[in-house]
Amino acid sequence: MFSMKNKWLGSIYLTLAASIWGGMFVVVKIVVSVIPPIELVWLRYLVAGVVLFIWGIITKKKWRIDKRDWKWIFLIGLIGNTISIVTQEYGTLFSSAQTGAIVTSATPAFMLIFAKALY
Repeated sequence: MFSMKNKWLGSIYLTLAASIWGGMFVVVKIVVSVIPPIELVWLRYLVAGVVLFIWGIITKKKWRIDKRDWKWIFLIGLIGNTISIVTQEYGTLFSSAQTGAIVTSATPAFMLIFAKALY
C-alpha cells in the first residue's frame, strides 16, 4: 500500500514541520517586540491566505462551501484558531520562547484531559 519512498517523504515532512513549529516561538519572541501580537496574527493569516490562494490556482482546486457551513467555519476560526494564536503570542511576549514551546508541546496531554472530561 505505502512504499518506502512515501514513508521517508512523510518523515521528512514531519521533521520539517516540527522544526518550523519549534522555531516559531523564538521568532515570535523577537518579532513581538516590534509588531504587536494581534497585528502579527493577522499578518500570518494574510501570508497563509495568499499562499493558499496561489496553491489553489496552481493545483486547480475547486472549493465549494455550502452557505450553512460559513457560520461554523467562522466560529471555529475565531475561537479555535484566532483566539488561540493571539493568546499564544501574548504569552510568548510576556514570557519566554522556551516556556511557549513547553506549554505547546503539552497540548496533546491537555487534549486528553479535556476530552475525558467532555466525554
